[in-house]
Amino acid sequence: MSKLNLRAAFALGLDSPISAQQIFTNRASEIGAFDRSIEALASRLQQAEISPVTDRRVPRRNVLVYYGVGGIGKTTLSAELERRFMSQDERAAVRVDFAESAVPEVESYVLRLRAGLGHLARRWPAFDLALSAYWERAHPGRPLEEFINGDSMLSRTSQAIGLPEQITGTIADVIGALPGVGEVTHRVGSLLYNRAAEAIVKHRTLKRCELLGELLQADPDVETLSYFPYLLAWDLERLAGPHPRAVVFLDTYENAGGRHHRDFERFLQRSVFLMPNTLFVITGRNRIDWAHVDELDFPGPERWPGLHADHHGEEPRQHLVGYLSADDADDYLRNAMVKDGTPVMDAVIRERIVAAGGGLPLYLDLAVTRYLDLLARGKAPTAEDFGQPLRTVAARVLRDLGRNERELLRTAALLDTFDMDMLSAACPAIPDAALRNFKDRSFLEVNPEWTWPYSLHQVLREALCEADVDLADSWSERERAEVADRLTDHLAQICTAAAAHGDRSAEVAAFRQALLLCTYTDRFPYWLVDAAQRLLVSGRWSHLPEAPQTQVAASALLLGLRGARERRSGRLEEAIAATEQALGRQPQQNRLRHFLLLHHAHALRVAGRYAHAAEHYQMLIAAGADGFAPEAGYWLADYRFLAGDFGTVLASLDALGEQPDELKGEVLRLRGHVYRVNALFADAEASYRQALALARDTANLGAEGKALTDLIQTLAWQRPRESLRLLPDAQRINASISNQIELVKLHAATAVALVNQARYDEAEQEIARGLTLTTDCGYPGGEVWCWSARAYSSVVRADWNEHATAAARLTQITTALGGNRFWGQIAAWWNPSDNGTLFDDIDWIDGPEAARRRWTAIISAEGGRR
Repeated sequence: MSKLNLRAAFALGLDSPISAQQIFTNRASEIGAFDRSIEALASRLQQAEISPVTDRRVPRRNVLVYYGVGGIGKTTLSAELERRFMSQDERAAVRVDFAESAVPEVESYVLRLRAGLGHLARRWPAFDLALSAYWERAHPGRPLEEFINGDSMLSRTSQAIGLPEQITGTIADVIGALPGVGEVTHRVGSLLYNRAAEAIVKHRTLKRCELLGELLQADPDVETLSYFPYLLAWDLERLAGPHPRAVVFLDTYENAGGRHHRDFERFLQRSVFLMPNTLFVITGRNRIDWAHVDELDFPGPERWPGLHADHHGEEPRQHLVGYLSADDADDYLRNAMVKDGTPVMDAVIRERIVAAGGGLPLYLDLAVTRYLDLLARGKAPTAEDFGQPLRTVAARVLRDLGRNERELLRTAALLDTFDMDMLSAACPAIPDAALRNFKDRSFLEVNPEWTWPYSLHQVLREALCEADVDLADSWSERERAEVADRLTDHLAQICTAAAAHGDRSAEVAAFRQALLLCTYTDRFPYWLVDAAQRLLVSGRWSHLPEAPQTQVAASALLLGLRGARERRSGRLEEAIAATEQALGRQPQQNRLRHFLLLHHAHALRVAGRYAHAAEHYQMLIAAGADGFAPEAGYWLADYRFLAGDFGTVLASLDALGEQPDELKGEVLRLRGHVYRVNALFADAEASYRQALALARDTANLGAEGKALTDLIQTLAWQRPRESLRLLPDAQRINASISNQIELVKLHAATAVALVNQARYDEAEQEIARGLTLTTDCGYPGGEVWCWSARAYSSVVRADWNEHATAAARLTQITTALGGNRFWGQIAAWWNPSDNGTLFDDIDWIDGPEAARRRWTAIISAEGGRR
């Protein structure tokens, strides 16, 4: 039963002779464009001498775009095109609607593509093999089901085909049964990825899959995963025709990323480019600018000829979804309500609606709703009841509802998506009967796959807010703020519970909606700061709201989050600018100000501006910033470590007091750093092993990767074989969370271990890789590690010219950075002709002479460690 039919049944009674139905208005040109796009893509695929999946030089002609103003009917059109495509057997459609509050992460998006295509075949060998290898490395020990169940929409899509079972079955076919992968647990994450290469060589089909081996060996991060749609396209191409057999519908595309932040759109564009045998239908408010911008991976008209603004020829291309013609609008109204095959709405009323609506489908929907409501109340609709502007229509919708439902509609207009529990929490005095009636109103849009299934069209939300100003019971600013505050409190409970249960989509959706609600109230809830910090620490923040914020605190938090994200992406200058701008908003809330100060200091520190960062950490300590002061104290101790003030570092760490587990691990590591640069390797190893055990006990993957790196750096000096044995685990973990800084350190540590095994050429290759990665990720401190390794290698090989260059470069780098100068001193000590003191302000634990003896003893002992 359609939505309008359902409304008629409740309003008029099941025995009413009037039949109200959801009508798809005749969009002949748009439907024709879709049909021609399918035909054109099929023809190109059939005639191609070389598959466009493997020939990535071929222009992409697999994007059909419908754009237009809100309320014009783009989502309805998209749904109708999906229905038409799926009317034939052996086809698959994948739908991603970015109107949902929680925009999917890259992992969720790629898995949605796989789940949608799973209706065509159960086995996708190239993709499933690569995904299994990726998952084992990126999420060791974590079942795939656990991740899937944390995303409500992905979970429903997966359950429809049994996604984990399909992937497990594919691996059993390709590799064979593996220990730990049973019919019950389906733990894809436990697959041994190192057997994948062997399987490719032996597999008759997979060995022809170009780049499969490269994807298996690449770092297991979302950057690598975003190329996996290529494997889906490769597998899809091997299914029986006719092609294309799949269409991906990307709806409400304007929410996928703003013009100032296009990271997620970059991944989306990549998937479209890599799947040229699949048609992508994009609907949104704006044209797609891929043929005209440079900031995405695959720009330019030569790659996207159909997306060029001047292209009006063959399909697929971009189409402006215009307003309905007067005839189409009248046809819609004639067929929306019928009695014995005759239109219920007379011609005069239809003419007024068509004239006032200007061809906007949303206006027609509201007019039909108004007509049904009048009939339900026993009134005969007249022409005077219709034809008002949209703002007036919205006001009338409000007036026609009872008081309780008016309150619910006003509340719903504040939210992107919602459920009845949310409305009940916002309006506690509203009886359940009013909620039951309200949820059947035809102006509500329903998508059961969303975190919360109900929504109002954005155009209607805006019209309702504009109209609700001069009604007898219009909300005052105080009343609206009180409702927003109650909603925020309810969302706080949802966010906390979702975090505890690992429900990523609900956690992010609750946070985003609560942040946007700050527009309506002066109150800023502190829990948003804690939730933001939790999302940053867990790495689950994938999309920032683009809506402007009038509230100072909310806008400052948005800027701070953007800065934190830019820092983690290696865009350090942008990170500093964003957090600086956030602090410039001068938010009054202490906790928010401290949050911003902490992340501004982090950005400065990673960019090598140690002294400036230390000033900010000191400010947090002086302010007694609750929750942030211990972390600031730790980083201030870290700054003192960089300055070589080792005795003060140990005393400062002793004075920190009780710390949470995550910070406790950092403290243990910093103690290890002090011991390591003083060549007290046994003490350093003990500290790092404690940090490693704590990280594993608390399932903190990031901390485990760092502790392993530190341990490898320590063992490399004296026990190189043990150091290299630990290397694969450290590389896998750090790569899985895209920790480029730790990967730089691993390259340098590997070089030291290889030097101690007289594998000098291999060591130099590791140093070169480390320096390249240092440049790529913008981590200036990485040069210190790499040039220290080069200085050590040159001394062992007695290449004194190279050593002089390396030592001079170390001194230059560390002086410029204002930290780590002790490595320049250590490199100087290694030269037997110059064991003097370069920096007399370094506070070695037991004095410079003792430290010098330990570091120079390493050179003479080098031969016995091989």
